Amino acid sequence: MAEQLQLRDRALRIFMNEGKSWYGMNHHHPTTFDTLAMDPALKQSIIADLDRFLGRRDYYRRIGKAWKRGYLLYGPPGTGKSSLVAAMANYLRFNLYDLDLSEVRFNSDLQKLLVHMPNKSILDVEDIECSFEGVASREREDGRAPEPDMDADYGSDGSPPVAYYSPPSGTTLSGLLNYKDRLDPALLRPGRMDMHVYMGYCCWEAFKTLARNYFLVDNHTLFPEIQELLSAVDVTPAEVSEMLLRSEDVDVALQPLVEFPQKKRQRAWNETENKKAADDRTYQRKQCKRTVPLYQMDPSSFSLLSLFSHELRDDTT
Repeated sequence: MAEQLQLRDRALRIFMNEGKSWYGMNHHHPTTFDTLAMDPALKQSIIADLDRFLGRRDYYRRIGKAWKRGYLLYGPPGTGKSSLVAAMANYLRFNLYDLDLSEVRFNSDLQKLLVHMPNKSILDVEDIECSFEGVASREREDGRAPEPDMDADYGSDGSPPVAYYSPPSGTTLSGLLNYKDRLDPALLRPGRMDMHVYMGYCCWEAFKTLARNYFLVDNHTLFPEIQELLSAVDVTPAEVSEMLLRSEDVDVALQPLVEFPQKKRQRAWNETENKKAADDRTYQRKQCKRTVPLYQMDPSSFSLLSLFSHELRDDTT
């Protein structure tokens, strides 16, 4: 209990890596689970999972398992993956370690970074579908083979799975990616990440959270129309937030939001039609290239053309 109170009172910090070292600063990200715009049921399931993780340190020790938890957050850009990590840090009162793997040249450098992470921390790896491949490719460019591990299943690009990069006890590992289908299957196997969380487009409940955050309102005459549009058009919470920030007057701010999904749907339709037209032009150009030039035609074809032209001239005379 005293340890939890101490965590609640401490100032949070965010650390970023440069080479083999961490550099920290105070972390003042305002997002909490109360203000996070996402599906309420999914939000509650994450909170329950975090609470269960915090209370099971002795259980993990008894079963011989490291006391850590992995979350794979995926979904389109702008759906709140980074905000969810910030909310988790504020909820747990854990410092945040934002790992940029483009700054890591070798796997051994990555291990040194993780060794210097204290427990009760969150390790955050963004664009994880690209990052781990980069470390392995840099090792290959430098003439070094990926460093082996007896229990690691290497990915198709030679990169070890997330479990190989073992953060210290009492940490949560969050991997953020935009396209789950681009992630190496080795990173999706059971045991690599404990919980897969899909951050989707803005649902109605998420919009109401945003409206409450920005304008302290739970109802408005435009809400029914906005609800209908959100069910028909894919709009991210980031896009909604951008609309709401344009005015402090709720009536002024919500009106463009009514028009925005309609414009986005029209823009998507135009893009589809333009792509079809471009594909048609490409097809026609390919067909034109298949036409045989005169100099490549069979000589008999020339004689037929010549005869046909001669007959035409005879008829006209």
